[in-house]
Amino acid sequence: MQLQSLSSLQWNLIAGGLAIFLFGISLMGEALTSFAGPKLRGYVEKYTSNPIMGVLVGIVITGLIQSSSATTVIAISFVRAGVMSLEQAIGVILGANIGTTVTSILIGFDLGYLSYFIALIGVVITMFSSKRRNKYVGEIMLGFGLLFIGLEMMGGSLTELKNIDGFDKIVANMAQNPIIAVLIGAALTALIQSSSAFIGIIQSLFASGAIDLSVALGLMFGANIGTCITAVLASLGGSLSARRTSTFHVLFNVMISLIFLLFLNPYETLVRSIADFLGTNKLMTIAVGHFTFNFIGMIIFIPLIKYVAKALNKIIPGKDSIFSDLGNLELDERLIETFPVGALDQIESAILKESKVALETIKQTKKYLLEKDRKYLETANQAESIVNDMDTKIQAYLLSIAQNSSHMDIEAEVQNYLQIQINVERTSDLAQNLGEYYEEIYESGASYNEEALSDLEDIYNLVINNFVNSIEVFNNKNEVLFRRLGEDEAALDLMETNLRKAHYKRLANGEDMTTIASYVFNDILSTMERIGDHAYNIARITMEPVKIHDTLSHRKFEDGDEEIIKAYDKIEKHIN
Repeated sequence: MQLQSLSSLQWNLIAGGLAIFLFGISLMGEALTSFAGPKLRGYVEKYTSNPIMGVLVGIVITGLIQSSSATTVIAISFVRAGVMSLEQAIGVILGANIGTTVTSILIGFDLGYLSYFIALIGVVITMFSSKRRNKYVGEIMLGFGLLFIGLEMMGGSLTELKNIDGFDKIVANMAQNPIIAVLIGAALTALIQSSSAFIGIIQSLFASGAIDLSVALGLMFGANIGTCITAVLASLGGSLSARRTSTFHVLFNVMISLIFLLFLNPYETLVRSIADFLGTNKLMTIAVGHFTFNFIGMIIFIPLIKYVAKALNKIIPGKDSIFSDLGNLELDERLIETFPVGALDQIESAILKESKVALETIKQTKKYLLEKDRKYLETANQAESIVNDMDTKIQAYLLSIAQNSSHMDIEAEVQNYLQIQINVERTSDLAQNLGEYYEEIYESGASYNEEALSDLEDIYNLVINNFVNSIEVFNNKNEVLFRRLGEDEAALDLMETNLRKAHYKRLANGEDMTTIASYVFNDILSTMERIGDHAYNIARITMEPVKIHDTLSHRKFEDGDEEIIKAYDKIEKHIN
């Protein structure tokens, strides 16, 4: 049947097939990420000690979560946090480009017939499983099946493209001028935010005979460039290191695409030769091209990683924020057995670093309150994320010390350090909560008048003062400052009471009581007071450490924090 116009195509099947295909990829990736667990980011950080390991981690992680963009964003966030160097991040990105070929390889197996049964099994598992991990397995299978079902729906309609008058000329123009194919591929990939999805469409077009191999390869080059948009967006407004990382991602994909464009004919011959040797179908032929392209690109750049990193530092000069210096903790596992006192010294230094980042969380939310600029909220959230990573490492290190030491003094210090660092972490949590209150207020269009803002600024200043002094007490064991902090803590409690009264007075005088700003004002004050409690806890535990034989019922936690009790007991279980 000869089609005469685009209107003759079965657009409903193309649209529906594309929707199912994209949803399948998204569902499979999210389910794989959930199945891998929340430790996924930890694996990225732990096993990227050098650029080569970074490449391997990038391959594995991207193969798991089915998104090179997501892996790149994780790498950027680690560079911003100072826990990964630019060189390590470059390695991860190179590996991510290899890992993203997994989807096209899976598509190459052409499991169209079986995909319906795979999807059905996935639905059954998802519906009837009570365990969460089993549900993830079901979602993985469902996403995998939908991927092929969507492709099959599109494929039948896309086959008819070659019969449309003028389409052959468009394809011929792209074959003669591959740069057009690259630009089209880049634009469409940026639009749908998934190179894996667009490569799948290319595979379907090539398998249907609508385009030839040279055009398919040109579109593929463009897809690799278009996928950079996610990394670029992730770095906007970010640190210098984040911008350097995203700049490499763009430069790598653009440069490799240009190199392969220059050698398109021999590259096309290479892909055909490999495909013929392996006896692959047309779907797998594109997968072979996709893998070969990224693999050769990785081989070219691995020896250049150090030089590329130096060049990027010159292209985008400057020094990052304090997070770059504070994010990396020095916790030497060897000291735990050989010199446990030295290990505790490292814990003290780590807590001091953690407290500086937590202080930034408080300060940035204060700026957000007063200036309404969302960049301060984003910085506060970044600081909170870093504190959480530090918290995990410090607790794990303390647990290891507890398991390997039976000395009473060491055990006592382990317990005290545990309580102190958890109070630091909770301080950052609560500060982030303040930022969430302000976000809710500003997004609703509400705000505070000058008097209310002045009151909040006053209590903020006292909270910051108390937290800074508590860390000073922790660092220097200053008895005079500890007594003064006790007075400041009482002053904070009194200020909270007085500001509540002032707020009620404003409401009684006719201020609008229906806005979210009015509703959460007292919640903000309560959160401030709780931060003050945690600050005082840090100093109190430092100056009045808990005795090793105290029972849980005799311990006092100013904030009644269950998380502190749980973590405390976790350590105690291993040392008693």
